[in-house]
Amino acid sequence: MVFKKRQVVTSALVLALGAAVFVNWYYTKPRAQASTADVSVTEAAENLGDAQYVLSDVSGKEDPFAAARLKRERAHDTAIETLQEILRDSAATQAAATEASAALAKLTENMAAESDVETLIGAKTGLDSLVILDGKSAEVLLAQTPSESAVMLQITEIVVQKTGLEAEDVTIIEAS
Repeated sequence: MVFKKRQVVTSALVLALGAAVFVNWYYTKPRAQASTADVSVTEAAENLGDAQYVLSDVSGKEDPFAAARLKRERAHDTAIETLQEILRDSAATQAAATEASAALAKLTENMAAESDVETLIGAKTGLDSLVILDGKSAEVLLAQTPSESAVMLQITEIVVQKTGLEAEDVTIIEAS
């Protein structure tokens, strides 16, 4: 009697497991077929394992803003490494170390300000921008021409508030 109950329970569990596997297979199979059916002839000719550029869009053209941001990051990284090498160099004079420390602090401050200004411009105007600060002036490159002239004033105000520069030191360049 005990043996028959175990067989019935085991059989029921095996059937339940088989049903679960079948249901899983049934509901995932159509999605797999649909995703392969959507591939066009031109996409099928491409090798899906080929490397793609990170800064390129679907058309294969590079985004100039992404390339400029990458170039700016590399310049910042190079400057930071150079200043840190001066600080680590035991042969450097105290004056050189103090100057390098001040330059590193100013560079870090400019990097944070660039990021803050870009974020605020995007949030307030909806425009993609690239901000370059050198301590004496600010250049703002916009991805598209603003629809209203008030937007230019708003961008200038953002830069002046975040950087402490004068309005005449702010240059706004519209990308074409």
